[in-house]
Amino acid sequence: MYLALIADVIDSKMVQERFNLQKQLEKTLRKMNELFGDYLASCFTLTLGDEFQALLKVDAPVFQIIDTLRSELSPTQLRFGIGLGEIATAIDPLQSIGADGPAYWNARAAINLVHQKNDYGNTQIYFSSGNDSKDLLVNALIASGEAIRSGWRGSQEEILLDLLKRFVYSENFSQQDLAQSLDINPSALSKRLKSSSIRVYLRGRAAALASIQALVKGEAYDRIV
Repeated sequence: MYLALIADVIDSKMVQERFNLQKQLEKTLRKMNELFGDYLASCFTLTLGDEFQALLKVDAPVFQIIDTLRSELSPTQLRFGIGLGEIATAIDPLQSIGADGPAYWNARAAINLVHQKNDYGNTQIYFSSGNDSKDLLVNALIASGEAIRSGWRGSQEEILLDLLKRFVYSENFSQQDLAQSLDINPSALSKRLKSSSIRVYLRGRAAALASIQALVKGEAYDRIV
C-alpha cells in the first residue's frame, strides 16, 4: 500500500511569470525530496507545467509534507489529492512518472473532488481510498483543519511556519521554544495561540493521519482474512 500525492497550482494560467513559477517548483521539489526522502517511495516530480506528484510510503507524515509545500511555495496556492492504494507497475524511486495503480487513480479522483467541492475555496485537500464511506471521516477532519486555516492572519500563520521550519508538527510543541523562536513574550504568544487554534489544527491533522493509518491496517487485515 502507498499514498500517492498529486498537486497542482490554483489558477496557474493567471500567473504572469510562468518561467519563474516553474523554476520555483523545481527548486522546492528538490528540497522536499531531501527533507522527506526517507518517506518517499518515488520522488516528487513535475508531471505537467503546473502539476507535480510523488509516491509516499504509508507511514509518511503527509499533512506535514503538504503544509511544508504550501509554506515553501507561498503565496502560490495549491490543491492536493491524496490517494491510498496499491501500485500495479514498477516504481522508479527517482521520479514519479510511469507508475500506475489504485493509489494514483484515487489521488486523481481526490484532486478532482477539490475542483467539485472546495467549501467556497477553503478546502484544497481531499483524500480517497476508493471507499467513500471510509473516506468520510478523513475528509471531514481535513475540511475542519482547512476551515481553521482559512481564518488565519499573517501573525497566526507565522506560528505554523515557524514550527515547520523546526520540523515540529504536533500539538504538543514547546510554547517556550516557540516564543523564543518568534521573539515574542509568552503572554502575546498565548493570545496568538488561542486565536489561531493551532493546537486544534494540528490535533485534527494527527487524527486524519491516524484514520488513514487505520484504513491501511484494515486493508491488510482484510487481505489476511
